[in-house]
Amino acid sequence: MRRRKWLVTTAILLFMAGSLFVTADQLLQFKRTVAFASDSSPLQIPVLCYHSIADQGSDNEYVVSPARFREQMKWLHDEGYESISLQQFQQLMTGKAKPTGHEVLITFDDGYKNNYVDALPVLKQYGYQATEFIVTNWVGGSGYLTWEQVKALHAAGWDIMSHTRTHPYLPLHTAKSQTDEIAGSKAAIERHLGTEVTAIAYPYGLRSEETMKLAKQSGYVYAFTFDDGWTSSSQNPYLLKRLFISGDMDLAAFQHKMES
Repeated sequence: MRRRKWLVTTAILLFMAGSLFVTADQLLQFKRTVAFASDSSPLQIPVLCYHSIADQGSDNEYVVSPARFREQMKWLHDEGYESISLQQFQQLMTGKAKPTGHEVLITFDDGYKNNYVDALPVLKQYGYQATEFIVTNWVGGSGYLTWEQVKALHAAGWDIMSHTRTHPYLPLHTAKSQTDEIAGSKAAIERHLGTEVTAIAYPYGLRSEETMKLAKQSGYVYAFTFDDGWTSSSQNPYLLKRLFISGDMDLAAFQHKMES
């Protein structure tokens, strides 16, 4: 024990002495190295978050026009990006697959019908796939996907995941009510598609410690927030960030977001 303390003390003194002769950038690099000692190079993946793809003007930030969406997908394709499935995402996040640095996970929230009508053909053109987070009680409603369209998206290679049953403010509800929303939507999708649902996107990005715990207990492996930023393997798997793509974002802004 004394020898261990002596070694630790010696190491600290050596670093303090050496720090007198290094630059601020080198010190910053040292801190980064220490911070990621267990994972010296955390994986980072851009996970794009879209909602509606429609021509409804730029006054609604959740609506991206088909023309802008096509322009963004073309840019990704021209830059060499390849879209990935959630299975590939999991393999990358767990170190079971080696990243190329040009992966992108494309996601849609809510389950709008125009994701099938307008987004699917564009993604097909560029050989891309996506993940659709659907609100199961909204399926078949006006402006939303039908179960037949959901099945068609799945057949086209899309992952169909949960966005709860009714899109509530989860943290404001009891544990029982949250479980009904979280586990209920998972069960509905699995019943209709016969596939395993492993991810959820929190409505409005809102969650609590209890919400995260219930998502894990319900069998989800990942949960996505509305926190803006690149997804990293160093993040809590139930607090994953995404890059929100707004309707007023031109190509230059989109490119900046992808490169920042």
